[in-house]
Amino acid sequence: MISYTSKITVRYYETDQMGVVHHSNYIRYFETGREEMMEHYGVPYVETERQGIIMPVHSVHCDYIFPAHYGEALSVVTRLEEIPRSRITFLYEIYNSSEVLLAKGSVVLAFVDRSSGRPVRAPRFLTEVIEKLLNL
Repeated sequence: MISYTSKITVRYYETDQMGVVHHSNYIRYFETGREEMMEHYGVPYVETERQGIIMPVHSVHCDYIFPAHYGEALSVVTRLEEIPRSRITFLYEIYNSSEVLLAKGSVVLAFVDRSSGRPVRAPRFLTEVIEKLLNL
């Protein structure tokens, strides 16, 4: 398993009048975790796009367990557990500073050739990095 933790502070505009984070922002937190993880391990989105491959969202799932509030410091734990083929699945857990699990979920992205719009296999440079990190 590959894991990376991102830190986020809840901003005012992400909350409702009660100071509770709107549910849609958890998906944004997932995206932040995913982007930071890919960058950290040397496979940023921009490199995939340079090779003519885009990664649209195929599906999103989120279980909301406990609310986050304005000003809280959150930890977004992002994990990869398998080598991607034509899709890549990221798993997430979001915790507050007291280590209370607030939300967990997953996002599945497809690999698509930008010019043809057709699904393709994961780029080799990406699978090589993930294989190394998974010690395969």
